[in-house]
Amino acid sequence: MVRLKERKLEWAFKQKEKGIKNEDLAYHCGVKVRRFQQLHKEYKMTGKIPQLNTNRRPRTYLTDEQKQLIDKALKESELGNSVALKLYIKKYYNIILPNNKIHDYLLKKGVSKEDKEKQKQRKYCRYQRDHSFSLGHLDWHESKLFPGKQVCVFIDDASRNIIAGDEYDNAFESYSINIVKQAMKIANKKYSSVIREINTDKGAQFYANKKDSEGEKGRTDFELFLEKQNIKHIPSRRNHPQTNGKNERWFRTYEENRGRYKTFKEFIIWYNDKIHLGLSRKEGITPNEAIINKLQPGSILGLFFRL
Repeated sequence: MVRLKERKLEWAFKQKEKGIKNEDLAYHCGVKVRRFQQLHKEYKMTGKIPQLNTNRRPRTYLTDEQKQLIDKALKESELGNSVALKLYIKKYYNIILPNNKIHDYLLKKGVSKEDKEKQKQRKYCRYQRDHSFSLGHLDWHESKLFPGKQVCVFIDDASRNIIAGDEYDNAFESYSINIVKQAMKIANKKYSSVIREINTDKGAQFYANKKDSEGEKGRTDFELFLEKQNIKHIPSRRNHPQTNGKNERWFRTYEENRGRYKTFKEFIIWYNDKIHLGLSRKEGITPNEAIINKLQPGSILGLFFRL
């Protein structure tokens, strides 16, 4: 096993000279990036392939108590992701379990499945606002679980919290306006905040794509409503769904989990109170916690005076 890794290191060092990234080479060698950098530095200084220690720690396995804890956390959280489950156990039970061991256990139980696209180490770039209600995302989605139903939600950019939304029979512009009204009411009443900007695509429910008789761009009732409320409208570039990526990712979560709940409201309650890896992969943060922690100072002061 050790000799095999040393041969891999020799191959990896040659690949590094060709410009291959440390992250990719470390993954193939079965070591962390920092450890690979240390080994490469030693190789550059000595000109020899580093000799790996044969007296390594023996592999350990989950105990029956740890397996029972994972099963309990699975039932309570309804999470099927090893990273999120690790954070859940750490947060609510103050016990740290290795992520790879949790993942292996979930694979054996059939809860998780191998995904080759996710086996390679990835860099996570979070483009999000610092404060709640500084930007909201709005989009429509045709439900696959409930044919004929159209789903629309208002997502807070900073916290990933679903402020308002529902399932409808049609994707009407008037429904889009009503969702924004609901979000404004909740923002003011519950968080002493105002919505400053809203991002949507250029769908007919949000954006006027035709010009008037004078050649000027028209405006939808939705656009006029936002203008009246002093909310800046930020339409996404055409054919660029990544701009509204938080909505797109949420719709995937909707399709994967909505079927477990009787009502849309129950599903939203679960979502807003579950650990969200988009907020942090090191701490178990939920959208309900993030929306409070990221309020503007003025909003916090307003809540204080209300109390």
